[in-house]
Amino acid sequence: MTLMQWIDEKYGTNVDVCDNQHKELFDRVNALNDAVTNGDRANIGNRLDNLIDFVVVHFETEERMMEERGYIGLDAHREEHDRLVQTCTDLQDKFHSGETDIEEGTMNFIKNWLDNHIPVIDKSYGPALSN
Repeated sequence: MTLMQWIDEKYGTNVDVCDNQHKELFDRVNALNDAVTNGDRANIGNRLDNLIDFVVVHFETEERMMEERGYIGLDAHREEHDRLVQTCTDLQDKFHSGETDIEEGTMNFIKNWLDNHIPVIDKSYGPALSN
């Protein structure tokens, strides 16, 4: 089931590499959501790890581009990223140790975070980093 659908007008930053990575994030979020819906714990774990690994790569890409272009909002943006990565790795550790499950509430958190971060925070770097 599709949890997130890419809409250029809503999510597009006019930075091709970032937009392409955002689309990939949406695909991975949707794959995790499908695994959660199906209830296969092993598949959920694989999809969760796959998503978090890509989130880290994507954040590194954005931050490197911001640094290279002297983007003034880099520090605040990095703080947002660091907080989410910490939340994700804590969740990942708890999931793999059997302390928690990935459920609909987790998926809503991910969706809401992306729905707020990309259109508000990421779009602001568009003019500075655009192609």
